Amino acid sequence: MKGSSIATVIFIATLTTVIAALIVNAFLGDPSEESVAIPYMDVIESSVEEPDPEVFNAGAVNPTVEVYVGECKPGEQWDEDNQVCVEAQEPDEDPERDPDETGE
Repeated sequence: MKGSSIATVIFIATLTTVIAALIVNAFLGDPSEESVAIPYMDVIESSVEEPDPEVFNAGAVNPTVEVYVGECKPGEQWDEDNQVCVEAQEPDEDPERDPDETGE
């Protein structure tokens, strides 16, 4: 390319950029002149309402308890380690208790 060709390309690119900026500014407007209404949050009160007894009660479902849905029969429980149903065991009354101390 000759020097005059490069100058012509730069001139056309600059002119196109300026025209595009003017057109965009005409459509969008100046962002500094726009006003925005900011909604403010309501005042937080210190009183606590009683929770709904339908949801928060002693018989409610606890979603943090792991549940296994499978083919275990009543009286059996799922053994996570072996992945099988086993006979349910009664929990000890006191797991910290030493059987030798009670004479058993």
